[in-house]
Amino acid sequence: LHDMMREVCLLKAEEEDFVQIIDGRTYTATTYSQQSPYKSRRLAVQFGGSSWYYKSPKLKSLLCINRISGSHYLASGLRFTRLQLMRVLDLSGSNLGQTLSSYIGKLIHLRFLSLHRASVANLPSSIRNLKLLLYLNIDVVSFDFPVYVPNVLKELQELRYLSLPARRMHDKTSLELGDLVNLETLENFSTKHSSVEDLHRMIRLRTLSIRFNAYGCTIHTLFSSLGELRHLENLTISDTRDGYKEKKLMIHHIPGLPDVQHFPSHLTSITLSLSHCCIEEAPMPILEKLLHLNAVSLCHNAFIGRRMVCSSGGFPQLRSLILKGLRQLEEWIVEEGSMPILHTVSISDCKELMELPDGMRFITSLKELNIVKVEGAFLEKLGKDGEDYYKVQHIPLLNFSVT
Repeated sequence: LHDMMREVCLLKAEEEDFVQIIDGRTYTATTYSQQSPYKSRRLAVQFGGSSWYYKSPKLKSLLCINRISGSHYLASGLRFTRLQLMRVLDLSGSNLGQTLSSYIGKLIHLRFLSLHRASVANLPSSIRNLKLLLYLNIDVVSFDFPVYVPNVLKELQELRYLSLPARRMHDKTSLELGDLVNLETLENFSTKHSSVEDLHRMIRLRTLSIRFNAYGCTIHTLFSSLGELRHLENLTISDTRDGYKEKKLMIHHIPGLPDVQHFPSHLTSITLSLSHCCIEEAPMPILEKLLHLNAVSLCHNAFIGRRMVCSSGGFPQLRSLILKGLRQLEEWIVEEGSMPILHTVSISDCKELMELPDGMRFITSLKELNIVKVEGAFLEKLGKDGEDYYKVQHIPLLNFSVT
């Protein structure tokens, strides 16, 4: 949107009392007392300060917009008791203190609540009162303490979207989520703090990201639960990061992925990003049989073998492939007829990979190839005078870098 058009839209929005925009750098209690009360039921606060109190009992929407990287709002003074008609509350990036005020449970009409990247360590049990919530993001940050989430989310049965903390949660956190049968998106589900059996009933899930902990469950147990999610399209499995302050981390070896029948049948994208769990057998023979996959990302220890093969006829719908940090991969073979509509390939930090597959020359649909953090000799062979240039000469966009 052009800057001038944006200003016109904002001006018109304020004239019609559609939204009021506050600049926290100039807004103080004194300026508030000199102004007439806000007529708009929607407020957007930029660069919020520590002294903003909203007294309008008719306020329905409050958004905090932080444009200064690394800074936070001090929103702990927000008077939740005066905002009981609130429908939308976005406190992303706010500094909420050690514990979020229990008065937030008074906002019983809330449909949308985001605490994304807000600084807080303890969430109150009064969240259970927000029965009408459709969207809840509690992916908060707490650099000094683990995050504690009370076991009350199961009562918010209207939820369609739920994002749990990605950072370390308190050991006492145990969440029963099986009653959230209307969920369509679940982010940062932890196998340490919840049971994978809870996933069985979430039959409407379309997007799921899992923080996998090998102590709590096996990869085969996990996928036996996922196989029931017939509508699941986007799946991400990554390690937990609970050990970010520990000096010793146990590495778990996983023989291979389960058979294809244990995967959701309509899966369109999958990301495996593992640091402390190592998959020994190449995942390609399994993944290439998932007929609807259009995006695959294999990162770090998602495969620790030396040889990987993409078979003829495999990945019929794949359009994007990312290989990142597969540091033991030496040989990658692409057979003719594999990945027939592939559009983009990105290879990063695969420093033992000796050369690009010869089969790349058969993928005429390929439009973009990105290769970074590989050995210089690898890239030299792909140059116009290199012996492997014939493999990539048909690709319009080539991005190569050693670093």
